[in-house]
Amino acid sequence: MAAAAREHQVATLLGRDAPDASHPVWVGPGPDEVAAGRAEARGWGFGRPEEARADDALLRACVTAGSEVLVVPEGMAGPAGGLGAVLRWSD
Repeated sequence: MAAAAREHQVATLLGRDAPDASHPVWVGPGPDEVAAGRAEARGWGFGRPEEARADDALLRACVTAGSEVLVVPEGMAGPAGGLGAVLRWSD
C-alpha cells in the first residue's frame, strides 16, 4: 500500500484501530514519501528515511494526494490488519 500512496493511486483509505495499523514504514521529508522498508526508501532517494507508524504516514500521503479517508466504526468489519485502500488508476 505504501507504493500506491506514494504514487497517488489511493482513491479511498480505509482505517480502523488495529495492531497492524501502527506497523512501521519508512518516510522521507515530503508528505507522500512513504516506503515499506528502509532500503526501498533509500532506493527512491528519500535521503535520510525515518521510521513512522503506517497509519500516520499513509494518512499523510493520502491527504496530500486528495484521497478520501474513511474510518471504519468500532464493531464493524474492516480491512484485515486495520488498513486498506480502494485504488484509482489513470490510463
